[in-house]
Amino acid sequence: MYCIDVAETANFVTLAGVVHNCRPPGNRTPLPAEVEACRPYLLEQIRLVDPKIILFAGATAMKALTGKKEAITKIRGQWLDWNGYDCMALFHPAYLLRNPSREKGKPKWLMWQDIQAIRDKYDALRADNPG
Repeated sequence: MYCIDVAETANFVTLAGVVHNCRPPGNRTPLPAEVEACRPYLLEQIRLVDPKIILFAGATAMKALTGKKEAITKIRGQWLDWNGYDCMALFHPAYLLRNPSREKGKPKWLMWQDIQAIRDKYDALRADNPG
């Protein structure tokens, strides 16, 4: 699943999982009180969908749910266990648009490595739980 911010605040469930967009006006980073206001809705969506893998699109999403303070460049691509879920932080799509190079070591190249690791994890989960 790939979440791209939309103009309006929206929550919706897809076959791939939950997309939760709770972004303040002007696309600014949400204040702690704003994160806390949205958290119960997102946690309930996660509980209902019970995804096998959760991907955090950007540092704001990762920090809001996990509380981890590491920079996205340090933690992206690593599997995290959060509340029993396999999770990975990825670069936000807007960051990738601002950094278009696909050269080895650059954000888009790193994202491709992450996508491959996610696919490997997904395939392993399916092999462990067929059907």
